[in-house]
Amino acid sequence: MTDCKIHVVYCDDTPEHFSQLCDLDTDWKSIETLVLSTTEQELPAGEERGLHNAAPHAEHGRVTYLQQVHRGGFSVFVGPPDQLRETFFGPGSLIAFQDESGPGHASRVGPEGVTRTLRVLRGHLLHDRA
Repeated sequence: MTDCKIHVVYCDDTPEHFSQLCDLDTDWKSIETLVLSTTEQELPAGEERGLHNAAPHAEHGRVTYLQQVHRGGFSVFVGPPDQLRETFFGPGSLIAFQDESGPGHASRVGPEGVTRTLRVLRGHLLHDRA
C-alpha cells in the first residue's frame, strides 16, 4: 500500500551524473524502518546553497536525506549546471536527496523561510530497495 509521495533528487545515468527529480510512491511505515537520525530545522528566508551533493554518511555509507516541509518552503535546482530547473516545495512536501556524485543540486529557502524535519535514511530509496 502506498500512502505518501516522495520527490527524489538522484543522479542520472549519463557520465556527468547530472541531478534529476522523480516521484516515488511508497508507504510511510517502510520509510520509518530506514531512519538513522532525525533533526528539526528552521531556516531563514532566502538562505541559499550552491551546487552540492548528498554526501555519503561517515558511519553508514550510502544514505538518503529526507526533508519533510511543515511551514514555508524551499526551491531545489536540478539538471546540468548551465540549465538548472527550479521546483518549489511547500508544506506537506517530502523531498529526498541521494545525488552523491556529479555536480549536485542547489537550493534556496522561500520568502517565508522553512520549518522542516530532516531524516537521514539508510541506503538510497531508488536503488537499494527491492
